[in-house]
Amino acid sequence: MARKSLRLRNRWFWLVIGLLVLCAAAGVSYPVASGRTTPPRLMMGSAEHAVADAREADAAHWAPQSLQDAENQLRSALAEHRRQEVRLLPLRDYRAATRALQLAQDIAQRARDEAVGRREVARQDAEDAIAAASGEVRRSQTFANAMHLGATDHALLQKSKIGLQESSILLEGGDYLDASERAKTTADLARKVSGRAAEAASRYVDRRLVAGWRRMAAETITWSKSTGAKAIVVYKDDHRLTLYDDGGPVRSYPADLGYRAVNDKLRSGDAATPEGKYRVTSRKIHSLYHLALLLDYPNAEDRARFDQLKREGAIPRSAGIGGLIEIHGEGGRGKDWTRGCVALSNPDMEDLFSRVAVGTPVTIVGSDGRGGVFTDLVHKHEAAMSPNR
Repeated sequence: MARKSLRLRNRWFWLVIGLLVLCAAAGVSYPVASGRTTPPRLMMGSAEHAVADAREADAAHWAPQSLQDAENQLRSALAEHRRQEVRLLPLRDYRAATRALQLAQDIAQRARDEAVGRREVARQDAEDAIAAASGEVRRSQTFANAMHLGATDHALLQKSKIGLQESSILLEGGDYLDASERAKTTADLARKVSGRAAEAASRYVDRRLVAGWRRMAAETITWSKSTGAKAIVVYKDDHRLTLYDDGGPVRSYPADLGYRAVNDKLRSGDAATPEGKYRVTSRKIHSLYHLALLLDYPNAEDRARFDQLKREGAIPRSAGIGGLIEIHGEGGRGKDWTRGCVALSNPDMEDLFSRVAVGTPVTIVGSDGRGGVFTDLVHKHEAAMSPNR
């Protein structure tokens, strides 16, 4: 009986031992079977690759905070991964490391997307800024082609051209922010040039001045009609000399003017073509400029205004009033180049010379109100400066 009881106890003992072994085996095998002890090597590679992609997209420049967050998260995930590696196999749990690696990958992808998006926006902004600057430079060059620029404005125009080239080089090199800033500075320089030029030309859209010029031209044309004689009207804005006979236009000729024709002549050396009513005082067959018709500038009205401007200090006391204003040949150059005279092409000058006698009235006006080079420039400048363009 005692022997039987001992065998029974032994069976229970070994049964308990077996159960304990089975439980221990199950405790050891379950973490392994559940996968929590498996290192997330694929996720680690994906996270590291995502961070590398973000760096390649220059996120350090375009999305620095997001890149830093991704790098910090990756470092934390790798630290957690290493912490699990040194533990006994059944005790390892890579789930936290896996979640951290996934988060690092997500943040890195977001950093890359931000960098690509911001870089594209910056590139587009730079291209837009360069296009705007190019338009400003072209407009300033148009003014420079149509009218003489002073030394300061000429230097600014040249500087703006260089700035436009520099901004394009920066764009090509991927320095979009610097390219944009350089283009904006360039546009400002060019805008100063065209703004000052437009201000000088604004007299051609001044209603009071235009009304006065139209009246002067009308009076000359009326005189031609009433006397049946010839008369000349020079329209500076239109760069046109028109010969009238018996009040009607006979011929119109393209005319080159003084290289500062945008202004009215005030004194000697200002290179402006005078505005007023004059007469032909001499016909020159032998002239430096083929043929020439000398005008009676300065007349009494010019002298009175000159004296008044001197008294007001508007012109230097040492300045002279000037003279030798002619209608002559060697023109047809398509630009204003004389020192105040009106120049026609030689064939046109020969034709006009054959039709005009000493004493023929010559009226020079800024505009007849129908537009011309200077008026068009002002209107284009106003349109460019309009906030609704």
